[in-house]
Amino acid sequence: MTAAPAPRPGLSTELIVDTALRLIARDGADTLSMRQLSAELGVSLGATYRHVASKDELLVLCGRRLYTRSYLERVPGSDPLAWVRDQVMHFYDLLRAHPGMADHTLFAGNLDPDLSAAVRASLVEAGHSEANVEKVGLILTLYTAGALMAANRPTSPHPASNTRELIVSGIDFILRSYASDEPGSARPSEA
Repeated sequence: MTAAPAPRPGLSTELIVDTALRLIARDGADTLSMRQLSAELGVSLGATYRHVASKDELLVLCGRRLYTRSYLERVPGSDPLAWVRDQVMHFYDLLRAHPGMADHTLFAGNLDPDLSAAVRASLVEAGHSEANVEKVGLILTLYTAGALMAANRPTSPHPASNTRELIVSGIDFILRSYASDEPGSARPSEA
């Protein structure tokens, strides 16, 4: 039995993912093929498959990379809900720039525990109960997914800038209303 050929020097999973994300940003995830990716990398299809077993695996890796890229450092003392909103919108912008990646990022188990902990801590600092944080996170995820679907429709009645403003308003509403509806928390007008 012969041993599998060694991967091309310099070819790595990181390079494959970075190249795939560049192609996805240009053409969308649905049109990406492993053959096209290999040609872009200047390697054989087999060399690509030695690093990434399938397109599905590649898209999950790309989703994980986008999620990691979405992290914004929070400035100490800043408004925790404004940071969560900015975090969600930065993630939204990354997904808009990489058409077709929402499913592979939002719902593929790509959550970064450090980012999740920072969002959780910010929500609690802003007045959300520990019990309510999971619900708020799920609502934000579903809201963002819906916003991405609406924004990607070619017949959207709103210009892109107006759609973005509506999304920001919706996120603010979700973040502030859920914090204010909890027992013992101040309404936004009382804060």
